Amino acid sequence: MLFVWIVLWITSVLLVSANRRNAAGRWLSLVAFCGGMGALASVLEGWITTMLANQDIDASGEHVLRIIQRTCSWTSYYGLPFGFLCFGAAYNSERVPAVLSRRLPAAAAILPLGMLALPIAESYPVHYNILAIWAIPYFVIGAILVLTKSHVHPAERRAHSVLLLAVIPAVLIALTMNFIMPLFGLYGLWRYNVWPISIAFVIFIFALFNFGFLGVQLLIERRQLDYSLRAITSGTAMLNHAIKNDIGKIKLFTDKMNREAGANEELRSDLSVISTAAGHIEAMIRSVHERTQELRLQPQEVRLTELVRSQLAMLEQQASSRNIAVALHSDDQATAIADAEQTSEAIHNVLQNAIDAMPGGGELTVTVIGGKRGSTIEISDTGAGIERSHLRKVIEPFFTTKSGKSMNFGLGLAYCAQLMSRQGGELRISSEVGVGTVVRFHFKAVKRGKGAER
Repeated sequence: MLFVWIVLWITSVLLVSANRRNAAGRWLSLVAFCGGMGALASVLEGWITTMLANQDIDASGEHVLRIIQRTCSWTSYYGLPFGFLCFGAAYNSERVPAVLSRRLPAAAAILPLGMLALPIAESYPVHYNILAIWAIPYFVIGAILVLTKSHVHPAERRAHSVLLLAVIPAVLIALTMNFIMPLFGLYGLWRYNVWPISIAFVIFIFALFNFGFLGVQLLIERRQLDYSLRAITSGTAMLNHAIKNDIGKIKLFTDKMNREAGANEELRSDLSVISTAAGHIEAMIRSVHERTQELRLQPQEVRLTELVRSQLAMLEQQASSRNIAVALHSDDQATAIADAEQTSEAIHNVLQNAIDAMPGGGELTVTVIGGKRGSTIEISDTGAGIERSHLRKVIEPFFTTKSGKSMNFGLGLAYCAQLMSRQGGELRISSEVGVGTVVRFHFKAVKRGKGAER
């Protein structure tokens, strides 16, 4: 059980430290911590037995260790159902009334704390028959809340499926082994929890590094992207200043030489090439500098369909000339708190990418979805798609698959990802080679006061 103890506490620390603002993540962290306390109680039992056999501990030392072990057992038996119920309520918050959601932790804690007032069981760590009266319903209600979570955004389905696969089997097996089987006189079956917990941990780690778990990977990606863009902003600012100074000198002396060239057409032609090249370099560094500046947001409530329609209108002729059929499915009521100008630019970037991906024609579909938990703009194309090895790199600054394209620096999707992060939303990209690419802008729900009109 030493392995289970370490694994569960590692999971607990990762969940709570990487995304503290996520209430569901904090409660699931408590579930993992309490499970680890149960494993620690088992580890302590082994240590006590070994020390007693070797006569390495006296009666007072054993008494202290027994108190610690009993505390670990109580934390596990009482904390697991309590934490899982609160996790279910936080994870599926739309099914729990706001008033009940705020009071649930305090109300649900009454029964676990009440168990501490019972006389200490002599043969077993807890009174299983009394524990089952409230613990089993806590587990069942929590599981129902998690399993019945509804989805507004399509991108959540995979994350939800991964969470179900990692959490539900491990929790239900622990419920059976630790809480139900002792009612039939079968004690000690908790030893078999090591297998479902190990599998759940593998799924958790795999999800963490591939597509996220309760928002943990997203936070890591945001930190890496923000750090990269801050470094790039500083570097391009210095580079822009230095090159502008040198370009100014080149222009000055080119003009001077041009005046002295007189009727020498060959020299004038060479000076024209130098002047054009200097202007091109200046335009390039200015473009990079502008795209890597710290975003200054002017958030306001915007109607997402209006932003999308305006950008589609700008690209209508280009799409038509390439035989690209454009379809818009919109919820006119979908709103978000966002910087209208910069969000329009981000939408334009993605739409342009979609058109560029279909040089021989295809279908461009834009869907605007509104809901209580936020709004989404989904842009999908039937282009060549993005290779799996490139998919996770496309939001990295300066990464591009458009080699040879004029004035293309690979900053479009990095800019979009940073913008959505700063606005409290997220950018999600999925793609399949030969099928196409889907880019989703997810915006936070618009919070309204009581009596506010929609």
